[in-house]
Amino acid sequence: MKKIVYLLFMALIVGYASSCKDMDSIYKDFIVPNGYKYPQAPDSLKVYAGYNKLRLIWFRPSDPSVVRAEVYWNNYQDTLKIDIASSSDIIQVDVPDLGEDTYTFYVKTFDEEGNVSIPAEVTGTSYGDNYIVGATDRTIVSALRDDDRNGTITWNPKTTDLVYSEVRYTTFSDKQKILRILPEETALICPDIKSGEPFEYRSVFLPPKGIDSVAREWIKYEKPFMYKYPRTDWTVVAKNGNHDWGDGGGGQPALLFDGKLSTGWHSRVGSSFPQCLVVDMKQSLPVDYITIYPPEREDWRYLKDVEIYLTETPVNPDDPNLPSILSSMTPVAEAQYPGGNSFSIYLPSPLSGRYLTVVFPNGTQPYISFMELDVYGY
Repeated sequence: MKKIVYLLFMALIVGYASSCKDMDSIYKDFIVPNGYKYPQAPDSLKVYAGYNKLRLIWFRPSDPSVVRAEVYWNNYQDTLKIDIASSSDIIQVDVPDLGEDTYTFYVKTFDEEGNVSIPAEVTGTSYGDNYIVGATDRTIVSALRDDDRNGTITWNPKTTDLVYSEVRYTTFSDKQKILRILPEETALICPDIKSGEPFEYRSVFLPPKGIDSVAREWIKYEKPFMYKYPRTDWTVVAKNGNHDWGDGGGGQPALLFDGKLSTGWHSRVGSSFPQCLVVDMKQSLPVDYITIYPPEREDWRYLKDVEIYLTETPVNPDDPNLPSILSSMTPVAEAQYPGGNSFSIYLPSPLSGRYLTVVFPNGTQPYISFMELDVYGY
């Protein structure tokens, strides 16, 4: 019995010795003959994505002997050395000039004697031009100005990762001004604008957990701030007058300028195509586009094709030779009603004229009706 116990005891000793030998082989690179001191390794090492860079953060070592650190990446081919200040509780290191890729970093600390810690490891992915190319700008619905030189830009909904949008425009005193609008806001007021001058806009993005917001290139808006002409003194005549609506809608062409979408013009029933309206704007005005507002009820939306003429002398809508007169003229714009609650018709380029003639060569019914008519220029 004693012999068996003795043999088991010897086996344990041999096994323990072998195990110690294996441990020695694992740590032999970190052992020196007179003993080796390992400085405190980076604590809670984290990485954050930036624009063509990555940011490493860890706690300052509590070991007072640690004086510097080194960051390695690209399989130790690239190195960044950092002096550790005792005044900061957080060590922050930006690794710049990185391509848009994934990187693994190893961080070691050193004491004054040159002893080195066991490395800490972290992996992160930077973002760059590919991210910006894939981002979607917030777009503009409209840009209008008033009589006091205040511009109002109305925006479409925000896009993914949008931080804010910016507008750069020229003031009345020929100075450039930049304003910012946040994603939750839908309108931006631009005071003291210079009429007729183009403006630019851009979007600024920040990916989730990113540290650098990135701006897209400036985009020139296709038109300056538009001005909706006041219609108080305007007059309008229609071919064969109008058809009175029996439900309070009126039907008279002058109701196109009353500011109400519940009232408007209805062509006289039985009047043949083309239907025609002639607006006297009382002075020659540069026109960029017009907007027609059809009735709220879709089954009253008889619009189909529309032609726009702009002249300095009036067209008589009741002239029996109207088709021949129109055929001798060239419309400044033509469009087809696509449906919807408003219908804007753009001139290829701004043109001036006192008389705006709106012609309907056909319709979905043998008559035409709509509620409001707005005219825009610079």
